Amino acid sequence: MYLGFKGVFAIVLFLIIGGGSVQAGALTGIQDVKLNVSGLGHYSKKCGLGRDVFERALFGGFHEGEIRLSKSSSYWLHTQVTTIIFDDINCVSNVEVTLYANTRYYNPASMSELIGRVELWRSGGLYSSVAETHQVQINNALRKIGRGLREAWIKDQ
Repeated sequence: MYLGFKGVFAIVLFLIIGGGSVQAGALTGIQDVKLNVSGLGHYSKKCGLGRDVFERALFGGFHEGEIRLSKSSSYWLHTQVTTIIFDDINCVSNVEVTLYANTRYYNPASMSELIGRVELWRSGGLYSSVAETHQVQINNALRKIGRGLREAWIKDQ
């Protein structure tokens, strides 16, 4: 089969533009993550929030063979919680969930290899309710955040 100059040129142009390569998503290949929950202080506990709530809610929607919790991973899901109470009965929590990857990179200024973190995914929100229902509200919000993470992960696989 003879392609001629125009045919060869079209194939080369196609490969240069990127038609021959596949772009991987930010969450491609992630199999396990380490969970870090910070900010759970006195007010969070008074409003019924604890690490176990975050763990179950965030990972409850994942199926076997998908992302799993690990004690050691290059990826970590950092959950930052800031809770305040006002009028002794109202809880307000800001919840931020960020998936990071630890990676090595070359810094040309120092001409050395360094280790840093790269943000791969983020979600969160501000939630307010009375203390008696705050744990349920945060649990529902975390389930929704977990589903969003799972959807993004599935899309990138």
